Amino acid sequence: MQNKAKQFAAACVSVLLCAGAVGAGTVSAAEHYNVYNYDRWNEATPSQAGYTAQRSVSGLDLGCGAFNNPTDLFRDWEDRFYIVDSGHNRIVVTDSDFSEAKREYDSFTMEDGSETTLNAPEGIYVSGETQLMYIADTGNSRLLICDLDGKVQMELKRPDSTLYENETFKPEKVLVDKAGNIYMVLNNITNGSAMFNSDGEFQGYFGANSIDATAEVVANYFWNLIATDEMRANSSRNVAAGITNFDIDEEGFIYTVTQSSSSEADRVKKVNPAGYNLYSSWEVTFGDLASLYDSNTNEDYSTKMMDIDVDDVGRLNCLDLETGRVFQYDEDGNLLFILGSNSDQTGGFSIKVSAVETMGKNIYVADSMKNTVTIFTETEFGDIVHEAVSLYNDGYYAEALAPWREVLKRDGNYHMAYIGISSALYNEGDYSGAMKYAKLAQSRNLYDKAFEGYRSAWLNKNFTWVILAAVVVIGVAVFFHFRSKKKKKNQPKNLIEMLHEGEEE
Repeated sequence: MQNKAKQFAAACVSVLLCAGAVGAGTVSAAEHYNVYNYDRWNEATPSQAGYTAQRSVSGLDLGCGAFNNPTDLFRDWEDRFYIVDSGHNRIVVTDSDFSEAKREYDSFTMEDGSETTLNAPEGIYVSGETQLMYIADTGNSRLLICDLDGKVQMELKRPDSTLYENETFKPEKVLVDKAGNIYMVLNNITNGSAMFNSDGEFQGYFGANSIDATAEVVANYFWNLIATDEMRANSSRNVAAGITNFDIDEEGFIYTVTQSSSSEADRVKKVNPAGYNLYSSWEVTFGDLASLYDSNTNEDYSTKMMDIDVDDVGRLNCLDLETGRVFQYDEDGNLLFILGSNSDQTGGFSIKVSAVETMGKNIYVADSMKNTVTIFTETEFGDIVHEAVSLYNDGYYAEALAPWREVLKRDGNYHMAYIGISSALYNEGDYSGAMKYAKLAQSRNLYDKAFEGYRSAWLNKNFTWVILAAVVVIGVAVFFHFRSKKKKKNQPKNLIEMLHEGEEE
């Protein structure tokens, strides 16, 4: 791994030096961190940037005073942004340009007219259907539901239900579906997200993580079958990791991320209403494909997803706590871009990134240690890739061919472009070309599909000659067969055959 990291670093330096030499420069060279992607051999390689860091915004820039540990970020239906400033126990609302603070919520009016304040809040969701704010007031062990004037409509505390067996109730993150059902990520809860109906009644848990059937897990399972109660109490337990954060799309699917997951499949999940992970059968790895070596700290870092945002067109933006990077995927789990890093410069973050949000062509990342929100904006290359992906995913393969070719002109290692071109050529009937690009993409399924098309097309084109050749071959075989029989029949009998016939008589 260390050798791969050195090779990757050397490649990045080479790209930057080449860009400086030609004078024109690339988008990736303008970033204050190594821009990379994974090629068709699943190797990290320098790449064009899909997004560039535009600026970082602090509370001072917004005119509301410095932030202190911003823990969540949310955009509502009018493109206003809500920042959970946990250290100052407030919610700051900004305009869509992040140019100024429009409002601060530092106190709320209860139903009886009394005032209440927040205590170390960690999450917020603002519903367009209910026109209400849902605030995870973690320090006060409650979920606060209020209107946009700050008037509390409902306060959810620890459920008085036999279904809820936990002693604590510490909401950290929250989301609401179109039916008004409320989902919460609770501190130290591994059963999944706690689900409440629109009336605040506890319904159970949703989207629990699983445990991989490792040798240790299997051994512990059989041991517990024969162990005494005292032995079980003293033995280690295999418990699924709790959900770290989540988001919901327009169709009602809930996407969850987990930092320290015992199962690779739980790192990022797409959960349907029945609680089933639709990504479980997919061959996709979210985050870095392997741990990354940092020569400065002499440590390996593996992906720990902190937050996820599903943008307006269905792209997934996953925030990695360990590296400060955002991994962007299309709706089918194909990696599009990797942006950000751990650094002190614009576009880099501390080890406490906390939230990711999107709007149009921008990606926003909150940093709890730097107390800023960094705004990334789409580059020209990013726009071309997104156009190609959109056409490809909508089934317009021919229309996507030109932008895919442009992508390869700018980045010859961009893996998905080979897949897109192969699919486009296949649909145009150019099976030979489709096979070529499928091979370059290392896609066996695409290659087999293109080969089948190539074989069928060749047979259709040469059907008459194939039949004629078959007839000739069969005719020649029949001719030699009968000739051989006739020759054998007319051949003089040898002594043994004659003696054998005499014995039979």
